[in-house]
Amino acid sequence: MIDQELAARIQQYVSEHEEAIKEDLKTLVRIPSVSKRGEDGLPFGAGCAKVLDKAVAMAAEKGFDAVNHDYWYGTACLGSGDKTIGIFSHLDVVPEGNNWKYSPYNPVEKDGYIIGRGVADNKNAAVANMYVMKCLKDLNIPLQSKISLYLGVSEETGMEDIERYVAEQPMPDFSIVPDTHFPVCHGEKGILNAHAVAPVPFVKIRSVRGGVVGNMVADEAEALLEKDASLMEELVKLSEKYERIQVSTDEEGIRVAACGVAAHASRPQGSVNAILELARFLRGSLRLPREDKAVMSFVADTLSDDYGQKIGIACSDAPSGKLTCISGVTRTEEGRMTFLLDIRYPVTVKGEDVSAGLKSYFEEAGWQLVVDRDSAPSYMPKDDPKVQELCRIYEEVTGKDSTPYVMGGGTYARHLRNAVGFGMEDVGPSPFPAGHGDVHQPDEAMSIQGILDAIKIYTLSIIEIDKLLHR
Repeated sequence: MIDQELAARIQQYVSEHEEAIKEDLKTLVRIPSVSKRGEDGLPFGAGCAKVLDKAVAMAAEKGFDAVNHDYWYGTACLGSGDKTIGIFSHLDVVPEGNNWKYSPYNPVEKDGYIIGRGVADNKNAAVANMYVMKCLKDLNIPLQSKISLYLGVSEETGMEDIERYVAEQPMPDFSIVPDTHFPVCHGEKGILNAHAVAPVPFVKIRSVRGGVVGNMVADEAEALLEKDASLMEELVKLSEKYERIQVSTDEEGIRVAACGVAAHASRPQGSVNAILELARFLRGSLRLPREDKAVMSFVADTLSDDYGQKIGIACSDAPSGKLTCISGVTRTEEGRMTFLLDIRYPVTVKGEDVSAGLKSYFEEAGWQLVVDRDSAPSYMPKDDPKVQELCRIYEEVTGKDSTPYVMGGGTYARHLRNAVGFGMEDVGPSPFPAGHGDVHQPDEAMSIQGILDAIKIYTLSIIEIDKLLHR
């Protein structure tokens, strides 16, 4: 059972620091930090360098041993025990995308939420766990373990930062990755990224583009077509049947724009893929050349479901559920349509089997398919004592169900030993309309109370994990 006197002291400490916690989070959110490999001669670009400098300075001001490791990642450490508990956060964010009602980098408070890019994924975890460590230090809570907070800057773009960390630093004895939902995420699906290239170039379609990042369902897509009065007339009339399509013309040609609903690639339910909407629309034209229609028809069929059924790779298992498959980006290269695929496959499935199914499907259609990355699943049994301890604490603090789960998202946990996801993205009723407020969506938001509750949960959890590691 939780020591209620200690829990009350922690609760009071967190309440007393609420304004400072919110301001620190807003400070980091004000820095646009989309990871851009090699920009300005820096590992992940100027924005990530700036936010890492600020976060490391913030941690040092709180009394921790804080180090910027050549702008690849940062660490902030408390204590010097014989074992290490790692906490892994990241400061890079996905691009802001479209359709924001609020400013992505000028955070505001509304209805008990903070709104801004990165408030939930994942700058909240960096700030919250600085205050976890500060609470442990200021309240003089004895620990036998060293606590190490990791500050990453390439989680959204390949995780090269954590790969370098693993190569350079000792692995923690147990790690918490606060980049999921509560309670405990004890496994992550495999992640396979690939791109497909059309067999022939377009004839009347000059270019297509859509989406901003591979791990987010595309919320916008556009095709530029050659000027043609009869084609324009047909497309305008056809667009009357498609609420998500707009047709216009300018000096460059005919523009067909599609609007979708963004969502994280691992949770595509309820999303609308703008690339799919664009392809479905254009394949319905009678005046487009058959080569262009064939490409769009193939894309529309391929992306017609989010579970790889059309491709022939659909599968599921008991721990982790269904495979998911989305496209987040499309471009035109040398006149040919190229689109990315982001696939999350179950923890008991082998990546090579998914790759084989993909290649068979695309090669049969004459398309080129290249697998860019295959990150194997991670999995810790749900009856592991550390998993059970985290579940117990979460349930005792919140009174909510603490059943551990497996997810389709990818976090640093898959690169670490003895690691689980544990919070802290917000769940529950949202005051935002569909397509807004969640991670990777416009108006990304995080409950202020959720942040404060998470700090209490993490503080109590570290105390108990420390005891487990030294039994």
